[in-house]
Amino acid sequence: MITSTIKTERLILRSMTQEDAELAFSIWGDIEQGKYLHDPYYKSADELRGLLNNIHKWSDYPFVVFSEEGKFVGTGSIGPEDTNELWGFGYCVVKEEQGKGYATEIAKAMINFAHQLGIHDFIAEHAIENSASGRVMEKCGMHLERVSNFKKAGTDFVYPSNIYNLHLD
Repeated sequence: MITSTIKTERLILRSMTQEDAELAFSIWGDIEQGKYLHDPYYKSADELRGLLNNIHKWSDYPFVVFSEEGKFVGTGSIGPEDTNELWGFGYCVVKEEQGKGYATEIAKAMINFAHQLGIHDFIAEHAIENSASGRVMEKCGMHLERVSNFKKAGTDFVYPSNIYNLHLD
């Protein structure tokens, strides 16, 4: 779905469009950058452009993220899981910008956005070997719910994972 721009202390989260296919592909199509994403590795920006063709009809809100200076920082997405009562989210920060707290800032901004829409329950999952993502979830106030695993779409890779939840009043 398309929404208005979200501004944080250091970042600008803008609704993703077809024109952002190259930027998204730079992360999602990269073997290292996209390793822990649930989505498959995309083969080209054109493949993503086709996927983004109907983005206005999606049930979730995908974002491209930029620094205040206009530098591409990463992507994020938040939206309903099984019901509209529980929303999940994910994020990916470009390698050069990792370790600066941007993932936490993106996640908090998306949670706040959804909470303003009336959402109170959130869930997120990370591969256990991607411990930095677990720290992001904890910084967002999330709590470990259970250990699980997920299979990266389009591959045979299965990752042991931690599932976190958060309830906001």
